[in-house]
This record gives sequence, C-alpha cells and structure tokens, in this order.
Amino acid sequence: MRIRVTAAVLFAAVLVAGCGGSDDSDAKATESAAAQGSSSGSGSGSGSGSASVSAAASEAPAEPLGEAQLKSAALVGGDVDGYQVTDFPVKPDGDSTARPADCQPLENMRTASPDPGPKAFVGLLAFGGAGPTAGSATTIGLMAYDQADAEGILDGLRAALKKCTAYEGGVPARTTAKAATAPDAGDDAVAFGLQTQGDSADAFVVVRSGATVVLFYTAAGTGSAAEVPTELVTAQIRKLGA
Repeated sequence: MRIRVTAAVLFAAVLVAGCGGSDDSDAKATESAAAQGSSSGSGSGSGSGSASVSAAASEAPAEPLGEAQLKSAALVGGDVDGYQVTDFPVKPDGDSTARPADCQPLENMRTASPDPGPKAFVGLLAFGGAGPTAGSATTIGLMAYDQADAEGILDGLRAALKKCTAYEGGVPARTTAKAATAPDAGDDAVAFGLQTQGDSADAFVVVRSGATVVLFYTAAGTGSAAEVPTELVTAQIRKLGA
C-alpha cells in the first residue's frame, strides 16, 4: 500500500524550492513547517491508512466457508420460536433438465443444486409446529462459494426470471415461474414462485451473505400458495453473519 503525502505539503515544498534567495531563518521555518506537516500527515495518515485498510477489507471478496463453519452457522432447534429444525437427509444430485434452457437456473434451485456446485453444503428442514405455520415445511440449504460465483448464482436467477415463464422437465407436468418480492436480507436476495400444473405454488427465497448462498424453499402442500417464513430468513441470515 502506498502512503500518500498531503498535496498541500508537496505544493509548499515545491514553492519554497523554487524561490531563490531565502535566508537561513526562512529555510529553518520551512523545515519546521515541513516537519510539522510530515508529523501531521503521519498522524492523519495512520488514521487514513487504517480507514483505507478497513475499507479494503470490507470490499475484499469473502472467503468460502468450510462445512464445519456452515454447520456452526446453521439454525438449530430453539433458534426460532414455533419451528423444529432437523438436518436435511440427502442433498439432491440435481440431474434435472429444464426446457427451455433459460429456465435451468430455476430448476437447479428447485433441486437445491445450483451450477456451479457449492464448495460445501449444509441442508436443514424447518417444520412449523404451531399457529399459522403449523404443518409448513421449509428446506434451508447453506452453500459456500467463492464470492464471484455466489454473486453469479443470484444474477443467473434474476436473468432467468426475466426470460422464463414456464418450462418442462424435472417434474412430469409443466411448471410455471413467477418473480416475487425479495426480502431485505443479506447482501442480495431473489424471490420467486414455481407452480407445477395441478399443484399450488411453492415459494423460493435465495439470499447471498458474503460468499454464502442460502436457499429457502417452502412447499405449499395445503392447497394454497406457499410463503417462505420471514422469521426463518431473518434468523438464519443473522446467525450466518454473527
């Protein structure tokens, strides 16, 4: 990192050097002023340098989390009132093709298998136990990426939702897709619904927090459109960022 000298100090030094005939006291005064400027610059430079380092650190790409870190950041029973949380039994293999291809990112997310695949994955199931959430089931998938890939996952979903309204593949019947309002969560978020012909719409929220992508997928199963519980999203993203 280069240390930047205050422009005023440089200007003063050039101005004094360019003026001939200065007496000794002027030279001493100039040296004293330069020393003070250097000292001041060093002090403020330290703060500025620290601020620059902090800013650079905050802008630096986040490192992908390992599986142990994801597990530590994952919700557990008792983290969210009204929900039981268990491990997701199996990670789907994602061997499902959407036609047209523009819809593939949505089908990939339906099977919790984005492309590219994550460096680490931890899956959960959150069951609503009482009140309006009773009987609901939400799949939560925490997926670790390099930050560029994490950003690309959400960009790909956003692009797909602009082009894809319906597709074949993945399930026996035709599936329709519709963008939804994304929650104010993490660093970026996308929301959408997928509805297979003859069934109610399932709800998806995908949130990026640093280099981690978190999928929330709530199945309807009750005859009415599903909705991803905001409290699950809020609690999981908060815990991930802690």
